[in-house]
Amino acid sequence: MKRKNYHLFKIKGVNQERFFNALSKSFFIFDVDRTDKTHCSFKVLLKDKDKVRSLIQNNGLMIEEEFSKGPIYSFFKFFSCYGILAAICLCSIFYFLQSFRIERIEVWGDCDQALVQEYIENNLNTKYKNKIDCQSLERSLSDHFENFSFVSVAVVGQTLVVNVKTSIIPPEMDNEFESIISEYDGIVREINLIQGTLKVEVGDIIQKGQILVEGKVVNSEGEVFNLEPKAEIVLEIWAEGESTHFDEELVTTRTGKKEVVTSVVLFGQEFYTNKKQISFSQYEMESFSKPLTKNNILPFILTENIYYETKTEKIVSNFEDVKDDFINQAKENCLQNLSSYAIIKNENYKIIEGAGCTTVKYVITATLKVS
Repeated sequence: MKRKNYHLFKIKGVNQERFFNALSKSFFIFDVDRTDKTHCSFKVLLKDKDKVRSLIQNNGLMIEEEFSKGPIYSFFKFFSCYGILAAICLCSIFYFLQSFRIERIEVWGDCDQALVQEYIENNLNTKYKNKIDCQSLERSLSDHFENFSFVSVAVVGQTLVVNVKTSIIPPEMDNEFESIISEYDGIVREINLIQGTLKVEVGDIIQKGQILVEGKVVNSEGEVFNLEPKAEIVLEIWAEGESTHFDEELVTTRTGKKEVVTSVVLFGQEFYTNKKQISFSQYEMESFSKPLTKNNILPFILTENIYYETKTEKIVSNFEDVKDDFINQAKENCLQNLSSYAIIKNENYKIIEGAGCTTVKYVITATLKVS
């Protein structure tokens, strides 16, 4: 009888007789075809393929080829392949349809946010974004909550954002909200505007000092109100640092010798000093002062001038010998120009050779969330 659903194995190995004796005791096998002493093919029921495969491997035989055929196999293969595609299509359609709906409501301002949100949920006649009348909702909120001096309603993505003010800002305070400004050169990667006027878009290249969000908002009637700007913006930024190596360099160091000159000053006049001729031809000086009395009647001040002998030497070095030190110094200088909240994505450097000097320029690319 011809089997419609089966799994075929093509195997290679010796002592196949022992294997088939053990196999036939537990499984139904058919269409056995031995091409030579070491090569053979046979079929088993589709449901037994995993157990037979394990038995082949346990007997030290090698599987050269295997495949399944039959309507049941095709049925499961169809649903495993096309079922996934169907699921993706259905999910895409669902996501497309729900993208037109409002998924959440956010209330900002010095008010009872839970109470405002509850009022909106009870009075919002639709969740579809293109059918929401923001102007009508603003009037309804203003009428219901008498202490609201300003209400702004806007649809941002799938969020209904409501900005509320419960007190009128005096004219002299009206312009005191600072805009959100970028502290770095970079590119805008993500924007989530909460309140304010957005001055950039995703993909814009920005410069240090450029305004990202302005502290004002325009309601549906065209009235402009100043308010604190709030947003979550992700920037891709870059910072630079460098260090320079000189083939020949004059370096000044202290020898360890020092001389101290002490003076006592009263009302700006030198009252006492042990001033003497400094014997050093080259030196650095540090000065310290402290009061000798605790009253203002005779404010004596003790001054110490410490002279440290120094020497200057010409240092000759090869850049290759100290290359790693200067690369690390350039990186450190670069990190000093980067925010500690930035997430580093990439870093690289280049070496620029000049006349008698070599400069390492280090560049770090990072992402930074601005709010």
